[in-house]
Amino acid sequence: MRAVRFERYGPPDVLAVIETAERMPRAGEVKLRIHAASLNPLDWKIRAGHLRFVPLFAKPPRTVGVDLAGEIVEVGGGPGPRHIGERVFGSLPAFGREGSCAEFAVVAAHRLAAMPPGASFEHCAALPVSAGTAVQALVDEAHVTPGQRVLINGAAGGVGHFAVQAAKHLGAHVVATCSASNVAFVRSLGADAVLDYASEDVAASGAKFDAIFDVADSLGWQRAAPLLDRGGVFISTAGSTASALATVVAGLAAPFSGKRARALVLRDGGESCRRLADWLARDLLRPHVAHRVPLEGVAQAQERMETGHGAGKTIVLPNS
Repeated sequence: MRAVRFERYGPPDVLAVIETAERMPRAGEVKLRIHAASLNPLDWKIRAGHLRFVPLFAKPPRTVGVDLAGEIVEVGGGPGPRHIGERVFGSLPAFGREGSCAEFAVVAAHRLAAMPPGASFEHCAALPVSAGTAVQALVDEAHVTPGQRVLINGAAGGVGHFAVQAAKHLGAHVVATCSASNVAFVRSLGADAVLDYASEDVAASGAKFDAIFDVADSLGWQRAAPLLDRGGVFISTAGSTASALATVVAGLAAPFSGKRARALVLRDGGESCRRLADWLARDLLRPHVAHRVPLEGVAQAQERMETGHGAGKTIVLPNS
């Protein structure tokens, strides 16, 4: 099968489309023909070597990507919840060498959920990491309720555009930040106020919020804390080791001020995807597909993503 792999850590040009052997599923696993995959910042951070010192993290060679949607073509031995021909979506564990930017993948059955009737492979592939992070942050961590004020810092990208939609569904008043080129896009998602972070400093605005979701991982606890009302929560995507440690340390001291700080760790897998499938079926989440690329376009797509100024999701179509 064809897959996008890298033999060493480095810039996007270490990626290459190669022919590699297909793996057979074991008990509890299924083999998918991948119809769509999606890219996340996690993918280029893995390729660049930012996570190379994480324990149990597999070194190259590695295939790119974790999110996928496709059709089951083979089931491993023993009884299980999945069947051949089923349309499913989910994610691969980031620790392993297998990736979703390939024609086929073998996935643990419990990490998958059935696609809603009528849903597209592209939209389902866009959900697991990005929408999963947004919904977990606002529903499970922030416990957003109607009428609360929520700040989403970095609202145009994969996680951010889902976070705006999730917060509005929960009944929040949403203030969002993004680059000037994405203001109209973020406003179209339902944000009540949109700030261009290059010309308006929300940290200096004096505004108060019940929840702050630092999607861009650029605000930080020290600047966010004065913006929180008592009882408020700051949630960081912990995009770097330093950011994660800073937020964890803040979380230990924050309760003394009547506030909370959380470094989000995504609880991925089938349960999260089943919730996302329900939200998609009820039209509560609308994935914005900004780019569609073949396997040969993954390197260029990652280079574009590293600028941090994109909107929505990039979808990889292995069979195009």
